[in-house]
Order: sequence, then structure tokens, then C-alpha cells
Amino acid sequence: MRGADVRYVGVKYLRASKDRFGNSISVESQEDEGNEFFEDHGIEDAGTFTDNHLSASVYATEGRPDYERALDMLRQGKANLLWTFESGRAQRDIEIYAKLRRILKEMGAFWAYGGRIYDMTNARDRRDTLRDAVDAEGVSDAISDHVRRGVRKRARSGKHAGSRAFGYRSVYDPDTGESLGWVIEENEARVVRRIRDAGLEGKPLARIALDLNADGVPCARDRKWDARLVRKVLNEYRHEREWNGLLAKLDPAEQDVARTVAARGQAGDTPRAIARDLNREKVPYLFPSKWDETKVKNIMLSRPAAGLRQHHGDVLMTKVVDESGAEVMVPSKVQWKEIISPDDHAILSARYNDPNRYRNKDGTRVKWWWSGIALCGECESPMTRSARQGGRYLCRAGRCVSRDQDLLDAWLTEQALLMLERTDAAKLFRLDADLSESQSALQEAKQLRAELDGWRQDAIAGRVTRASFIEIEAGLTRRIEQAEERAQRATLPPLLTDIIGPGARQAFLGLDIAAQREILRTIMRPRIYKTPRRLVNRLDTDTIDPGFLIASEDGGLDVAVA
Repeated sequence: MRGADVRYVGVKYLRASKDRFGNSISVESQEDEGNEFFEDHGIEDAGTFTDNHLSASVYATEGRPDYERALDMLRQGKANLLWTFESGRAQRDIEIYAKLRRILKEMGAFWAYGGRIYDMTNARDRRDTLRDAVDAEGVSDAISDHVRRGVRKRARSGKHAGSRAFGYRSVYDPDTGESLGWVIEENEARVVRRIRDAGLEGKPLARIALDLNADGVPCARDRKWDARLVRKVLNEYRHEREWNGLLAKLDPAEQDVARTVAARGQAGDTPRAIARDLNREKVPYLFPSKWDETKVKNIMLSRPAAGLRQHHGDVLMTKVVDESGAEVMVPSKVQWKEIISPDDHAILSARYNDPNRYRNKDGTRVKWWWSGIALCGECESPMTRSARQGGRYLCRAGRCVSRDQDLLDAWLTEQALLMLERTDAAKLFRLDADLSESQSALQEAKQLRAELDGWRQDAIAGRVTRASFIEIEAGLTRRIEQAEERAQRATLPPLLTDIIGPGARQAFLGLDIAAQREILRTIMRPRIYKTPRRLVNRLDTDTIDPGFLIASEDGGLDVAVA
């Protein structure tokens, strides 16, 4: 170490990771220790920098703004000593240590921790700090491994993970503050059930959101802050005109909240920390949230609400022996009550995750029965209704074909009703199929796609010949298609069961246009071909294929003409 005449000008850096139960050294305790150290060693205090509830490990997901400010003080020569409670308070990552060591060495500065001052121009001191840095990173790895083991253990035991799901509230031990699990929050659960029921009826997501907003139903996370919402306020603050416009929309109490958020952001607090504190104090969010398709879908397909435990993005499964003695995989049991039954969740997931569903998005303004559902038989483009052509359906792409809208509506809809009125309609549209078959098919399709991806990577790496991969791909692709076809049973609207039989016509005509189109799209893929005849007030039905989708013997779907 250099001579005793060195004048130390130091900055204190305080950091503590998230510590819900108060088991670690708080930043307040660290500051007391630092003040005592400065006094004992005659160090001039150049400032204190704090990153509370933030990690310094290689697994950290957020930056540490105050740590960077402390480094700036050293770079600018405003301080020549950095004090931390221990080595790991500055970093638990060798790369970050190397950056700190380089700055201190170039500036001829010091690092103090653990009751000792290290001269970073001294090779021995650099070796000592390196050894401590390696140990600190090792501790970080050990903590990470411990956390992963804890997460796996919680998952296997059926305990919840992460923040509470919509529809539930967390219960805590009054003495230790530890979570005792989730219980149903009835007000939110009623919203979940309403969305579930609307989805089972086959309503479009946009229509569900519109109805929720019209009825004034509080939106999910309406009173919850997150980092994204904090950034929204901070972005407004950066522009004077937008900021004044925001304040003009708020009452005095809300203006105080907005100013507090802006002040904390300016002081360097992270959006995540600001949001956490606001939620802890139960401060409502400033902007009213609205339901939209994404929020409705997230609630409808919520795995926690269906009693499904996720681990690494997949539902955690358990191997059991069924009644026949065969081993099968079933979802692991959880320690909270479901709001949506697993069967309903499977139906909703298959329907609203179906990529074909979004090729024809009805939204809330749909007016015509067959627009976007009927296809051009020449080029496969959707038929759309054009008012300019006197109310006709036209081929969207090349206008290969066109038909009178009223005549086509009447004829195609009549064909649909005649099919729905048949006594064997339930069998034709597979309403009597076992739902478990659909769930198994969905899982089989997922596994086959994963297998195909593996073969594709092998082909790219040269471990499989091109000819072999082509043959493997063809076989797997066909098996995937067959599995997905079997799974389509779950995409049929449950309300289809209410309109099959003698009362089908009256029940169908009593539905709104969105529900009617959902049924028509499910059972038919009409195709309109060119006609050589010009008919007045008549329809050339010989050039129209209703394209009914009915079950084949092997469980797939066949296209049949009525």
C-alpha cells in the first residue's frame, strides 16, 4: 500500500438484493458500517450511492444505475476510493470485477471492503481482490442453483409460482410473512367465469372485450403498476407539453403520484423498484385500463386459473397408471382451486390458439354471413362483399369470380341449416367424440413437432443426409397433420350442440351474426367457381361447392358436398 500520507476521498456503494424476510444485511446497516469505517480511517465522504433490491450476479436482469454513478465519480477523479460492505456488494460477476479493477488501476484508486483498503496499483492487492471476486461469483452460482432446486421443489409440490394470477389473492403467515398460497378472489373470479363462458359460446375476443368495457368491468391489473407503466409516466415527463396535458387530466392526489414517479425516476430509481413500492402502498394506477383482445385471451387461457402448474413454460405433468393399467401423463396436482375446469381450458386453448381462426377475424363490425369464409374456387382467395358492385361477393385477389350476395347468402345458409337439421349431425361433426382424445392429440402433435425440429437441426449439422431427412420430414409432417385434425374436435363451439336437430333453424337464426359465422366457419369451407352462364335473379348452384367439414372414419376431417 502507498504511504500513509495518501488523502482518501471515498464514495460508499450500498446494495442489497431483494430480501422479503429481512435475513440479509440491509443498506441501512451497510451505511452505518461505512460511516464508521470512513471516520476510523479519516476518509473524506464524497457521497453515498444505493441500489436496493437489485442483484449484482451474472443472472441479474436489471442494471444498477447508482453503481454506474459511483464509477463515474472515480473516472472523473472526484473520488479515489470505493467502499463496499464486502466484495460481492460491488459485483458477483468476474466481467464486472474486471471493469472495476481496470478503472481503479488506471485512476490509481483504492477499493475498501471487509475492514481493509486495497491499493489497485499493487499486484498483490489485485490478486487478493480477484480471489474474493471469484468466490463471490461462486456464491452467486450456488445461490442460483439453490433457487432452481427450490423452484423445482415448489413445482413438484404443486405450490404457486410468481405473482398471483388474476382471480386469486395471496394469503400470508401473519408472523413470518411467508406465502400460504392462493385463494379465490370472488370479484375477479366472476370476471374469469364470464370470459370463460363467452369463449365456450365461441364469441370473438374483440366482442368479449367490447362487452366488458361497456359494462364497466374492471380490467385485469387495472390498479397494478409494473415497469412498463412507470416508463409510460416517465416518457410523458420528458416532454413538457405531454406532461402538462397529463396533469390536466388528473385530480390533485393523482398529480402528486405522477410527480412522485417522475422525481424518483429522475433520482435514478429503476421503474421496477418504483412499481414495486407503489403496489406495496396500494397506490392505484393513473391511467384507466381497458379490455382488449390480448387481455381477454390471457385471462381465458390462464393456466393457473385452470389449476395447471407451469415450469419452464410447460405444464408440469405426472406419470400415473390408469384404470387399464397403462402409464399415462396427467397434469400435476396444485394447492389452489381451479376457476376454469381442465376440460374447458382444453377447449378454449384449442379454439383460440388455432392459427386458422385468425385468418378471418370477425371483430365487432362484421355484417355479412360469408365474407372471408367462402373461398374463390379458382385461386383460393377469400370472397369479400363489395357494395360498389351492387352488393356482390367478389374474389379478393384477382376477382376471378363474383356472385350476388343475397342469393349466395340464402342458398349457402340453407345448405348449412339442412345439414344441421339432420338426425346424424352430431356424429358427422364429432360432437360425440371424447374430449380426452383431443387433448392427447394436441400433446402428440406438440411432441412430433419437437421431434421434427430435432431432425431438422441434425440435417443442418450434417448428421443426417438430405435424402434421409426428406423422407423423415414427410412422414412426421403427415403424422402431425393427422394429430392436429383429431384435435379439431375441441374447436367446435359448444353452442353447436344446441342447434343440432329439428330446432336447428330457429336456434341458429336467434344467434347474433358473430356466433352464426363461428358455426358456419366451423362446419363449412364453401368454394365458388367460374360459371359459363349468365342467370338473371338466379344462382348457378352447380358451380358452388358448400364444402362441409365432416368426420372421416380415421378421425380426420373430410370435405363433402351436401
